[in-house]
Amino acid sequence: MSYKLDVKAQYIKDLSFENPNSPQIFVMMSKATPEINISVNVSSISLPVKADDQKSGTENLSSLYEVTLQVNAEARIQNTVAFICEIKYCGVFSIKSDTENNEIDLSHQEVKDMLLVAAPSILFPFVRELIARATSSSGFPPLMLDIVDFRTMYENQLKQGVGQNDNDNSVDNV
Repeated sequence: MSYKLDVKAQYIKDLSFENPNSPQIFVMMSKATPEINISVNVSSISLPVKADDQKSGTENLSSLYEVTLQVNAEARIQNTVAFICEIKYCGVFSIKSDTENNEIDLSHQEVKDMLLVAAPSILFPFVRELIARATSSSGFPPLMLDIVDFRTMYENQLKQGVGQNDNDNSVDNV
């Protein structure tokens, strides 16, 4: 039996761009290259679906999940902030099976794998473009994020015991 991650929606939940030291920072940038620090976080929560909310017909949703990809980027030149860009980009996903009754028989670990590895891989290109556009529109060269290996990120954090969450509707974080 195979399963498919179905994208129901994707959207910007929060976007912030600060350019606190303009226009002086542009003069500084002409003399030095900024140091850029980037952090990436992925989290997922289960969204309960009532029977009344389900579409009639062949689609039978057992659960929906909101996956949040959060990226923070900060550029500094000689300890002076050039810019700070923070984005929370979300997707609402369902997991579907290829069976006729769409029965989902996945372990908690398999669901986490789909939501914390596959889902952010779907969302990442959109986040990358939004950050490049925001930096470019703010007078800086476009910040092109390197591709993120969400599988390795997830596995490393599992080894470290990161991502354990007591929130009842949380699937987990990486």
